[in-house]
Amino acid sequence: MMIIIWLYVNTGNIGVVDKRDRMLYFTRSYIVKVNKDLSKGKFGNNFRASFPVSTNLLEKYMYPLQTPEAKSIVGCYSCTVYNPQKHRYEKMNDIYTDAAFWKIFSMRFISGVPFNDTDVKSKAMKVVIDETTAYKLFGKTDVINYPVQIDWKEYRICGVVEDVPSYLKEAYAHIWLPYTSGSSYILQSGDFSDLPDVVGGMHMYILSHDISDQREIRQEMEHQIQKLNAPAKDVQFFLNHQPDTALEYLFRDGSGHYEMIYDKMKMVLIVLLVLLILPALNLSGLIVARMRKRAEEIAVRRAFGASTGNILMQILIENFIQMLIGGIIGICLSYGLFQAFREMLLTSALNTESYEISTLSFWHIINFSTLGCVVFLCFLLNMISTLVPAWYYSRISIVNALNKK
Repeated sequence: MMIIIWLYVNTGNIGVVDKRDRMLYFTRSYIVKVNKDLSKGKFGNNFRASFPVSTNLLEKYMYPLQTPEAKSIVGCYSCTVYNPQKHRYEKMNDIYTDAAFWKIFSMRFISGVPFNDTDVKSKAMKVVIDETTAYKLFGKTDVINYPVQIDWKEYRICGVVEDVPSYLKEAYAHIWLPYTSGSSYILQSGDFSDLPDVVGGMHMYILSHDISDQREIRQEMEHQIQKLNAPAKDVQFFLNHQPDTALEYLFRDGSGHYEMIYDKMKMVLIVLLVLLILPALNLSGLIVARMRKRAEEIAVRRAFGASTGNILMQILIENFIQMLIGGIIGICLSYGLFQAFREMLLTSALNTESYEISTLSFWHIINFSTLGCVVFLCFLLNMISTLVPAWYYSRISIVNALNKK
């Protein structure tokens, strides 16, 4: 259950991140030697470097993509904010982004509106803050058009949103700003050999119209990268199977070949199967012992006319109810353990500063699909561990059962 919950929290449609099934993630620039075959599952000596992507590359080559519904440049950083109530500067997490960010994530505005395309293009000094930050800085949420000093620049608040839990790492911040209003450090673009402006500090979230569009988006991105690589003679930009789905993004290694993603997925699947089979074997042994003790009861029932099917169904139902109760208890225990170890399980490397993981909402961990998985696993374990011993003892000779043979 812990593994299933971990996967769901990181890849499911939860809270403001409710379009993960349609989202794609473009997060790294991989620099490799020119004209080398990189389809064999490893880079070898061809690999040169891996960095976050530059703003210039995303604007020039990714913004023109036609297939996606939305494309958003995102940079996760931390900033220094002046608190007028306490008369001191405080560190907060911020996101530099564009207007498409609000289309991809379902943020709920308490007051005001988000900054728009015109604000981004004009480098408007506008900012959206969360509810907690509004109370911390001003003691209220009705703060539209209030000035706020961020990294020693004055911005005007245009909107206040409900707090985003920190485990929803794609959208989590206290402050959201137009990326064009950032400092030269935020907007930096670096060259690598003869590839200009490929290295930076940004990444891109892409929203497809439909899950079936994702292959076409990858092909369109490959075409754009071919344009980028055309004049290069020494090194080239390698997408490394990007953009990723939410599941691929979870397992991506910053400098590893993309086939390592699927190796990690296979390992998780093997662990899940082992954790499923071992309890089934143990339960089967326990049920066999119980059936031996109940052999006389089963024989008496058969002597009074109970059919093999009725006895078999009763045993299956009894065990299923017991396992269902155990599954519910397991969900509650898993929820408690996941809360206790959430820092270790959910800490993200996306932000430049570490941050405390918020307490997880019960319905962000346990949803109807998770409950369905529990019921299905209980049923599967019940069938695997109960069916054979129940069938055997429901068909044993009445005389042998009464004589405990």
